[in-house]
Amino acid sequence: MGKLESLEFGDKFLYSDKYFSGDYNHELYIKKSIDDGSNKPKYFINAYSNINGELVRQGYVYFYLDQETKTSSFIGVKVEDEYRNLNIGSFLIASWINLCLNNGYDFLGVNQKQRKPFLLYLLKTYGFEILDISLYYTRPDVISLYKSEDKKDLRKYLLFRDSKHEKAFIGTNIYKTDNYEIVHNQHGLILLNHIILPLQNMKKNPVSYELLNYDMAERKVETVISRHTR
Repeated sequence: MGKLESLEFGDKFLYSDKYFSGDYNHELYIKKSIDDGSNKPKYFINAYSNINGELVRQGYVYFYLDQETKTSSFIGVKVEDEYRNLNIGSFLIASWINLCLNNGYDFLGVNQKQRKPFLLYLLKTYGFEILDISLYYTRPDVISLYKSEDKKDLRKYLLFRDSKHEKAFIGTNIYKTDNYEIVHNQHGLILLNHIILPLQNMKKNPVSYELLNYDMAERKVETVISRHTR
């Protein structure tokens, strides 16, 4: 942890080289981002692999980390297109949670700018949740996430409760660039979970996702990381 605390903006260090995904061995580097003017330290865990003699970044997770208050906030995760479907995204989320829980970070949350439905679903599988789950039954901006019964179909199916929020999502780059499919019934689909985007209804009671189930997080992190350990 000493290396993390002493990092200057733009610096990085090798965090681990004992993991893999698919046929690729990983080198994980932690980097402190160049100051973007927000005065909030931003960090990356980058997953690299040595491919044909070149160190190639396959994905990364990035997050705010406040060492004084011992808090961290998830910003996002990115996996390069050619390395998807190797569970690298989930592994990187597990790596972030593992880093925080092993070093005394008592509060983990989700940045309010998070706009990707499937990422929120992934975080929920690690024990993140909104404080008042009854909102899933009352708010108009609820989105239900589904997957196909066909295991070869990797699209993410979204069923919106309200057509206004559906239309707004259709206009986003997230919808245009990812493999989301909007449906109006759940026939032939398997429910994954329900989510509310933090900014979906910001003017009226915005939601906040926090890590509420630490036991669930620790179990999931152990399971995921063990699957990627060489």
